[in-house]
Amino acid sequence: MGQSDDLAAAGALTIARARELLAAGAVSSLELTEECLRRIERLEPRLLACVTVMADTARAEAREADAACAAGDARPLLGIPLAIKDLIQTRGVRTTAGSRVLADWLPDADAMVVTKLRDAGAVPLCKTNTHEFAYGTATPPTRNPWDLERVPGGSSGGSAAAVATGEALGALGTDTGGSIRIPAAACGVTGLKPTFGLVSRAGIIPLSWSLDHAGPIARTAADCALLLDALAGYDAADPDSIHAPETPPGGYAAALAADRTPEDALRGMRIGVPVNYFTRHVDAEVNAAVRAAIAALARLGADVREVTLPAAIDETFAVYRAIQRPEAYTYHADQGWLETRADLYRPAILEVLKLGAQYTASDYIRAQQSRRAFTDGLHAVMVDVDALATPTLPLPARRIDEIDTPVLWDGQAEPAGESVRFTFPFDLTGQPALTVPCGFTTNGLPIGLQLAGRHLADATLLRIGQAYQRMTDWHTHMPAIVTG
Repeated sequence: MGQSDDLAAAGALTIARARELLAAGAVSSLELTEECLRRIERLEPRLLACVTVMADTARAEAREADAACAAGDARPLLGIPLAIKDLIQTRGVRTTAGSRVLADWLPDADAMVVTKLRDAGAVPLCKTNTHEFAYGTATPPTRNPWDLERVPGGSSGGSAAAVATGEALGALGTDTGGSIRIPAAACGVTGLKPTFGLVSRAGIIPLSWSLDHAGPIARTAADCALLLDALAGYDAADPDSIHAPETPPGGYAAALAADRTPEDALRGMRIGVPVNYFTRHVDAEVNAAVRAAIAALARLGADVREVTLPAAIDETFAVYRAIQRPEAYTYHADQGWLETRADLYRPAILEVLKLGAQYTASDYIRAQQSRRAFTDGLHAVMVDVDALATPTLPLPARRIDEIDTPVLWDGQAEPAGESVRFTFPFDLTGQPALTVPCGFTTNGLPIGLQLAGRHLADATLLRIGQAYQRMTDWHTHMPAIVTG
């Protein structure tokens, strides 16, 4: 296995460390790829994170990467094995979106994000499981690697579980209401929902085109920065793609490297802690871990201050649904699948898709107006802070057999939207949001800290996340399924 002991614990190997080992000749891309494939073979019967494993092509591309490296190729992701959410098109490789509706679909082109990763030298290794058409937060049948009786979060649950166990060194996910951050937090890894439009969605099956984001899941904020450098950029094929003049000079990874110490990153950084909305109905252990993480940021020099979010945030879930549901219904109706392939959907997914037909044009327009008003209100709050710090999830990953049981807070049932309650507001606004591991419950379940920033301030969030991870080791912990 080469000269490095790192592969003995490859599950904890970061992309940044793998790049160093590859550059030093201490390990080859083929060795990295073989280690990931061995881990997939050993864990998949229990984990169920991967839908399709491209073992032969991954080995071939790893050999090509090794030859390129020997010839002096220095592309930033050269030889790094990555996982791709099965909502994202891969040329000639089955892309199912987690549904029997597309069980045998072989796209004739890669999604732009896959093209960009390939251009950066990455080795696509496997397609990861997603909730059907990204419409859910449990991702059946994937299991949470920290407790196989619990959900991994969703809809990018397969991607998060694969990263948490070292089946891949990083992964692509998508996020419409929290589907990068929810599974990343539930599985104890790092996930970034970039600014809306910063990463192309061309070639990604939509859930809700005005809310969908694509972004990275990895072990660390530094790894997310490396992936974002490859993924970000204008794409004319995505009508919501943006030119990002505020992209840091030299890229996101370079912006992190400029911080010599965690204190350098956080000096003068203003972090807002909401006193409303995010304080209600939060598990006590989650709340304690997040508060401790915020206190750690303050000790490193951040200016932590309380902020009050717009009162309209309490009404935004209905706004979110009035946008997301009609857009999801319209896409599936336009494809003709609701008529020609209705029997192939899971009944629960078909039911919620059809709910989108009940919204009127007036409902949709008024929801978009409310969305704009809420976004403006949150922008006003962000004038005085560089980032908001909140829990990513109100409670740890739930048991699979309890996923349909309402959560009770003080004897009252949690209203719809419990899993996405802390994440979807930033999909509505399009702001970047990052989750980093910040602790564990007494029964060993990961807890996530969410950081949300101003539009195009993705680098700021990554700097805060990296500073925190340089002073803590929560992101280095490995689930027993790997170490046992």
